[in-house]
Amino acid sequence: MTVTSELCRVTIVAPHTRMDIALPSHVPLAELQQDLLHYASGGPDAMDLADAGAAKGGWVLARLGKSPLNPDLSPRQLGIVDGEELFLTPYSQTGPEMVFDDVIDAVATAAGERAGRWSPATSRVFGIGLGTVALLGGAAAALTTGGTVALWTSLAVGVALLLAAVVMARALGSTKAATVFGLVALAYGFSGGALLLADGLSMTTLRAPHLLTAGTVFTVFAVVAGIAVPRSTPIFHPAAICGVALTVGAALCAFLPSTVVTPGRAAAAVAVIALAFMPAMPMLAYRMARLPMPTVPTSPQQLRTDSETVDGEQALQRSERADEHLTGLLAAVAVITAVAGVLMPLDRTVAGSLLTGWLTLVVMARARVFLTIRQRLPLLLSGAVGFGSLAVTTMVTGWTPSQRLLIVLGGLFALALIALAYALSIAGKRISPSWGRLLDIAEIVLIVGVIPMALWVWDVYWLLRTLPG
Repeated sequence: MTVTSELCRVTIVAPHTRMDIALPSHVPLAELQQDLLHYASGGPDAMDLADAGAAKGGWVLARLGKSPLNPDLSPRQLGIVDGEELFLTPYSQTGPEMVFDDVIDAVATAAGERAGRWSPATSRVFGIGLGTVALLGGAAAALTTGGTVALWTSLAVGVALLLAAVVMARALGSTKAATVFGLVALAYGFSGGALLLADGLSMTTLRAPHLLTAGTVFTVFAVVAGIAVPRSTPIFHPAAICGVALTVGAALCAFLPSTVVTPGRAAAAVAVIALAFMPAMPMLAYRMARLPMPTVPTSPQQLRTDSETVDGEQALQRSERADEHLTGLLAAVAVITAVAGVLMPLDRTVAGSLLTGWLTLVVMARARVFLTIRQRLPLLLSGAVGFGSLAVTTMVTGWTPSQRLLIVLGGLFALALIALAYALSIAGKRISPSWGRLLDIAEIVLIVGVIPMALWVWDVYWLLRTLPG
């Protein structure tokens, strides 16, 4: 199976020729230099450029008036775009950096090239952000006010925003604006769903049944938004997963006696279920992106006759899409475990606190498998929320003030010592394979121990001990 490469079409200006050429955007310039010199030597005044440049420090590629390009980087890494003009010159003859004879001219040039300048795109982002905050404020106001008017207003605004998302995505082709409208619609859906059975009550008097309807409406709105804005399904599908988690947790609290189910126990059950699906998420993201399954030859004959090709551009686009889906799924797990980490210690039981710490370690251990920042960071932040929740809960429990201070400071100092030791001494260094294997074993032990810990939180062992016979 072969995949075609992306190309970067540029113009190379050599001493005696000028050529338009397509460079592989992922190959370092150093690996392309020999071929470039060969093609440049075939001009009207043919000469062996490799030999001619040997006495002058070799050949380099540079932009007009700029320093030589780093040969260890690829055209994509150097920011080379289609249509650029690059100059092939001896290293000893590369032009010096620009020199200014006027301080004001230098300051003006630096200001013009400085990153972070305000632009029309920045104005659009600010406008969308301000409008989003205003709309979210309306949803919060409706939820805190309560009543029939707030209920129907929230649902009506939510539906209107979904319709606006459809128009923006399908008719106007503005995916970003449609995504914003869809996300704000979820907030109004949650607000309207929470007030659906509130009978005039406000946010402070909402209970599990109200959160059940809120999670249901939130999930429905997320699914509709994903259909309305198909380009943003990696955002709306995880939102729907969070809505399902809220619905399941609220249903446990609503339909089971309060003596059996607490918010912490419901959160523990939902978090364990979310972690159970975590190993299947990479393949699920692969399927959601509709990437073709590779065919593995089963015989030497099939291996010799394998001539299947894949559209390179389409494969790269779908690979990026799969990465977006995986990022969204992991973000959903991070949100669910973070909320569970906040709710479980509130039961003020040893089992709940231990399970919070246990899940925190599991999530942070699983984060090392994922290499990109947008996939690893949510899991690490979820673990940080778990540790913070344990610290805050310990500060308000029945210990004496001195005992609480010693416990919290001891835990925080230990956490800080581990984090700083890793950041300053381990990060970026090659680790022995034996240590990696030990981490794998520790991670397996942590994962296997989640179920017994969750059963302890639900008092299953006490129930088994009380059974007759």
